Amino acid sequence: MTLDRSKAAVPLYLQISDQIGKAIESGEYTTGQIIPSEKQLQEKYSVSRMTVRLAIGELVNKGYVECMRGIGTVVTYGKIEENLKRVISFSQEMQLHGVTMQTSYCDIKAVNASEKVASNLNVKINSTVYELTRVRCANNRPIVYSVTYLKIADLPLDASLYSDSLYQFLSDQYNVTIARAGDQLEATLAEGVIAKFLEVAQGFPTFKRTRVAYDQQDNEVEYSVCYYPGDKY
Repeated sequence: MTLDRSKAAVPLYLQISDQIGKAIESGEYTTGQIIPSEKQLQEKYSVSRMTVRLAIGELVNKGYVECMRGIGTVVTYGKIEENLKRVISFSQEMQLHGVTMQTSYCDIKAVNASEKVASNLNVKINSTVYELTRVRCANNRPIVYSVTYLKIADLPLDASLYSDSLYQFLSDQYNVTIARAGDQLEATLAEGVIAKFLEVAQGFPTFKRTRVAYDQQDNEVEYSVCYYPGDKY
């Protein structure tokens, strides 16, 4: 790739970030893939390390990549976007993209709310909430491991009831509609039980989504943490 090095040209780091961004958009680099290292980019473009770092910083700010310690710079562009104007569950989201979901693991139990769970659900510490753990698959391959905490009274502890869309279940059985949600998405590494359930190697690049969802009266209903393999989401 050539750069315009004339005095009137756009700064080199912006040219580099633009070229890499276009390569990501075109599919040359796909979601979950690691782009060339700083050293490789220095050699490719014949620029300084600082110029490369500025270019990567631009890509991070635009949502194209995440820098993961010990791994490298991972492409995050192209993930299915969270729809916060019309909040839907993960299975409903997948249906919009023509993907049929299956549940390979499901467990629900009543637990005492930890400090973090209590804070996110706006309940007292040690209050009873429900913990729903699921592994959702597409074409028999795990694509999400989720742990969800629910502030709903007297939920049944029959795991088979939660094999499909959680939001549809809450709407049908409890007249609870998820009206809005706040999501945080970050790059992380799969470790321990997360790697086991997602059937990936320890340290595999993974996306982590944390959500707090609210009902029609703006009451907290759901606090969830979901993990998605970087090569499948």
